[in-house]
Amino acid sequence: MKLVATVFEVEPKHASAFRAAALANATAVERGDPACRGVAIAEDPSAPGFFLTSALYASEEAAASHAACEAARVFEETVRGFVKLKRVRLVDL
Repeated sequence: MKLVATVFEVEPKHASAFRAAALANATAVERGDPACRGVAIAEDPSAPGFFLTSALYASEEAAASHAACEAARVFEETVRGFVKLKRVRLVDL
């Protein structure tokens, strides 16, 4: 199992739009990618605009290819103007 953990820092004024895009992306990935075991989104209430997303994949190959799926491309395009910082980590489980 492989976890793709991503930290995002977005402009606080765009937090609502980012949140909506992240939720839409999570739904699309969970429904459209059979290798995805689930997606979680967390938002730090004490730091507006700070988000953590995680997606659990069945294999390292599936996790590595997650960025190439259509849902990921749509999400990246949608949030490109909001994101100040993005850090991705792949973690073995």
